[in-house]
Amino acid sequence: MKKTLLLAAMATLAAFQAKAGTVTSDGADIVIKTKGGFEARTADGKYSFAVGGRAQLDYNDFDGVINAVPGESGSDLFFRRARIEIKGHALDWGYRLSYNLTGGGSVDQIHTTYKGWGKMAKLTFGQQKEDFGLEDTTSSKWITAMERAMPSSAFDTGNNLGVKLHGANDLFTYSLGAYKNGIDSSNDLDTAVTGRVVLRPLMDGANLLHIGAGITDRSGSSADYNARLGVRGGEDGSGVSRVRARMSGFRGDRRDYNLELLAQFGPVHVAAEYFDGEIDVDDPAGTTIEADGYYVQAGWIVTGESRGYKTDIAGWDKVKPASPGGAWEVFARYDTLDVANAAPVSVTGEKADSWTLGVNWYVSPLVKASVNYVRVNTDSAIGGEDDGDALTARLQVAF
Repeated sequence: MKKTLLLAAMATLAAFQAKAGTVTSDGADIVIKTKGGFEARTADGKYSFAVGGRAQLDYNDFDGVINAVPGESGSDLFFRRARIEIKGHALDWGYRLSYNLTGGGSVDQIHTTYKGWGKMAKLTFGQQKEDFGLEDTTSSKWITAMERAMPSSAFDTGNNLGVKLHGANDLFTYSLGAYKNGIDSSNDLDTAVTGRVVLRPLMDGANLLHIGAGITDRSGSSADYNARLGVRGGEDGSGVSRVRARMSGFRGDRRDYNLELLAQFGPVHVAAEYFDGEIDVDDPAGTTIEADGYYVQAGWIVTGESRGYKTDIAGWDKVKPASPGGAWEVFARYDTLDVANAAPVSVTGEKADSWTLGVNWYVSPLVKASVNYVRVNTDSAIGGEDDGDALTARLQVAF
């Protein structure tokens, strides 16, 4: 039903693009845009309303340590993401709603933003993304590989209910927020404070240098660092092994740090991030779980275009093809995640390294096709395996 709703919405938007009609209003003149979605705004810019979304249809085939079933290979065809998004603004207030159609349906984000203090001091209230790291802050529509790097996943802060002060100009972007992290055993609120700052000493057309850092301090976090081994493995991800260190049933105070670097010169781009953190577990032994990891990635848009970039979030944006044949991109990424384990911490792999090679075809501003090859190695065997391969493909429509 939810997937049928998504297809119906996409068909409706296509009909808007195919035939324009007459629009009447009892207020200011309205401007309608149907290229790349549906947007209506008043001519004076005071009010707007837009409908968009994304659908990502994935196929994957994997074996070895990647597969959660020891000694077997696995494959799947599934919707990785399918979301409907509504956003807009009314005078000094913006709003956004994002709803997941997969996994039984859930609200991804729902928040409002006060913009009356100017672009350097916006205040957002509600269920929203915590800004921590380049790859995690970038939309899943425009990350380079199909899946985020293992350390980005292990240190993911997620979307949570809270309030965030943020702003941006050409030189720098910042955000600082306080969020709900859960409810403890005494029904007291557990909180998180997350901050990020990015400087851009170079931003000149297609040339860009981005340097950033972040920190998150979280009370009452699950005593767990983990990441899937480079592949999703179905809508719930249960078919793929994880590298992880955890104490089931325990929580603790967690503090993570991040450093990030991005550079783009015309069609060539590189990115790297480093993560480090620890959880002070609330257990009688005073256990500490530590983790760190990094990735390095390089890409080249063979057809000459450059990656888009959003200063408000300090993250990647779409590639706009310059010709009817679309834009072609090739990339390579190396990533590693290391968890330091000590009894009685549960271990399912102490360290993992992976290589990802991929091709992205930006068919149009709305359609992207991707193929990735992933090679994974682990220091400790998981289910008797310590290496594996995966071939994954995706067709994405984002409007």
